Amino acid sequence: MKMKQKIWGFPAHTHTGQKAVTVIAAFLAALLYMAFSSIQVHAAEGFNLYTDTPGIYVTAGDSVSFDLHLAGGNAAEKDVSLSVSSIPDGFGGYIKSGNYEVSRVHTSGETSDIIASLQVTVPSEASEGVHEITLHAVSQDGYEDDLTVELTVSSLEAGESNFHVEYPDQEGASGTSFTYSTTIANNTLSTQNYNFSSDAPAGWNVSFTSDSKQVSSLEIESGSSAGVTITVTPPDQTDAGEYQIGCAATSAREQLSTTLNVTILGSYDMEVSTADGRLSLDAYAKKESDVNLKITNNGNITLENISLSASAPAGWEVSFDSTSIDKLEAGASVDITAHITPGSDSLTGDYITVISASCDNQSDSAEFRITVKTQTGWGVFAVVIIIAVAAGLYYVMKKYGRR
Repeated sequence: MKMKQKIWGFPAHTHTGQKAVTVIAAFLAALLYMAFSSIQVHAAEGFNLYTDTPGIYVTAGDSVSFDLHLAGGNAAEKDVSLSVSSIPDGFGGYIKSGNYEVSRVHTSGETSDIIASLQVTVPSEASEGVHEITLHAVSQDGYEDDLTVELTVSSLEAGESNFHVEYPDQEGASGTSFTYSTTIANNTLSTQNYNFSSDAPAGWNVSFTSDSKQVSSLEIESGSSAGVTITVTPPDQTDAGEYQIGCAATSAREQLSTTLNVTILGSYDMEVSTADGRLSLDAYAKKESDVNLKITNNGNITLENISLSASAPAGWEVSFDSTSIDKLEAGASVDITAHITPGSDSLTGDYITVISASCDNQSDSAEFRITVKTQTGWGVFAVVIIIAVAAGLYYVMKKYGRR
């Protein structure tokens, strides 16, 4: 008995269904291809609004700027309108080109070109966290794009700025100028303009100098530093003691401070005069005249190694009992005699002689008016000669006049 082999197959209507599915799939694929191709062409012809730094860290009170670029097939030689479509409450933002706020720009299509800039002001009360600002660009042909920038507000800076003084401790007498070399380092993320101030006592003078110019403020770029020379001058009669001078460099964001220490040792004040206060005398040529000098230390610091000197007319001689004083205590005085001898050819009249006293810390001088007179003996002798000559002439004229 022969077994019949069963032959498997699909019904006729099944083959028809397969063909329909195939046709539908091909049709859908064609539609997808066309749609995708359309999107690709549209993107190629459109443009892309972007910035090189779409996300940055800022601190409350900052002012920042974003350079804007436009790239794409439809970006060349077009007028494009720009606007801020959304911005957090309290933030300030506008689009700027050159010195003006703008709403529309003409683009070149070059990727490297900056078409405009977004200027943003972060409010001083801005909360920490991410804040987004959205820009909208639309061309005259109807193409458009959006750009979102993120500002992460943080209380942390890139680094801590500082106000450093090289030698904060100095000492000297009142009236002395003390000079301090300082450096301000701006370690923030933006340029800072620092204003200078001090809390020096009344009558003290404090000045700030940079690059040999006196300044009241100084602009320092982010990550840079600048040298500032501070000069402190106390009044002449400042009491001895220790003084602290606080100096500050204040910007919109931070206040840097440093302290200068000044030790006043006292005041120097020396006077050259005479016991009776007179600064004039009479003298005769080639004859020595004495002047009783009084050297006084009116300060509150001992003066040491004081030397005496004089400036007199040519041919005159001036000498002292002592040409130096080893030590002169505060409030004390020393009497010294000066010997002044006018020159032999000095004519009758007034002359000036200056006597000076000086040491390492102080000096003073006194100007003396010296009146040179003719010796009385010579005057009498001259009168006698004149009378004798007159008598001789009278005798001659009387004796020979009648002939």
